[in-house]
Amino acid sequence: MSKSEEITQILNASYSIQYQNIEELKTLIQNEKSVFIQIVGQEGKRNPDLAIFSSEIIEEIRIRFSGKRSPLQEWLKSLRNIPADERKNAGAIINELKLEIETNLKTFLENYRLLAEAKKLESETEDITLPFPKLNLGTRHPISVVMRELLEPFQRMGFSVVDGPEIDTNFYNFDALNVVKDHPAREMQDTFFLASEWVLRTHTSNVQSHAMMERNLPLKIVCPGCVYRNEYDMTHLPSFRQIECLVVDKGIHLGHLKHTVNEMLNAAFGRPVQLRFRSSYFPFTEPSAEVDVQCQQCLGKGCRSCKYVGWSEIGGCGLVNRKVLESCGIDSSIYSGFALGFGIDRMAKDRFAIADLRSMLDGDISFLSSFTLS
Repeated sequence: MSKSEEITQILNASYSIQYQNIEELKTLIQNEKSVFIQIVGQEGKRNPDLAIFSSEIIEEIRIRFSGKRSPLQEWLKSLRNIPADERKNAGAIINELKLEIETNLKTFLENYRLLAEAKKLESETEDITLPFPKLNLGTRHPISVVMRELLEPFQRMGFSVVDGPEIDTNFYNFDALNVVKDHPAREMQDTFFLASEWVLRTHTSNVQSHAMMERNLPLKIVCPGCVYRNEYDMTHLPSFRQIECLVVDKGIHLGHLKHTVNEMLNAAFGRPVQLRFRSSYFPFTEPSAEVDVQCQQCLGKGCRSCKYVGWSEIGGCGLVNRKVLESCGIDSSIYSGFALGFGIDRMAKDRFAIADLRSMLDGDISFLSSFTLS
């Protein structure tokens, strides 16, 4: 009979849990202690070879000596069967053995775990001299690169980066920004409406509304994020990224605005680019201007990407309309401000000379990997 078979036989042997007095309990405890030492060993003495144990036998040992139905637990339940004057001493004797078994069993199980782990590691050794498999590492998306580089000049100029909800009410997205109820931007063909008062934001200007109402003046914030409009062609996407900035303080004028636009676009394109400002109309700014950048596909000669005009519109800007300031609780006789909003996707399109905006969202790995951006 092997040693493991002998241990299994001992574990499966019957044992008594019944006793009528403390003397009978002492005999049972002595027998149990002997069985435990025979299998597990005891501290300070030579213990059995752990290699003879299997994981199944280890589990049987744990259950036999510390499980919910082990002799120790059964004896504690049976204390009520002996005379009351003997129960205190009987409980102390059982707990003494319980403590000894738990201490030695914990050491025994930990030693077995370490041995099993060492055996597993030995069986899993690998030849580290084998050639390393080639990994196809990804790179940053062109839009992510432009977004990150746009934020750098703003942070240098002391702007705080502010985020806001992509689902907002009509008030913050339209009303607070002087976009009247009959404005074309509020038509169903231009905007994604979710419910009577809720909309997928059409611009990150809703963050500006929240900031003017909730933050102290002066304000100097930049708001990057995803916006949604119901349009889809070479130069428009239904979901795209915008970056807007807002400054509200005393004495703000168009010079501050133009300097900020120049700093931002030089960072976005990595070099000075040719810009033009065209007078325009926005409900939330007055005066207002569209900002165009020279088409990087044809360098101003005219092509399909810029619709043969040589320029690519990338955003709008202007001084904050007095009505917007007043609707947000700001005294327009004391404070003024400027705001600008640019499409990050369009800037990425122009910077990397991409003909069609839609190609950046197609998920074509070969197209995206051609940029190798870090």
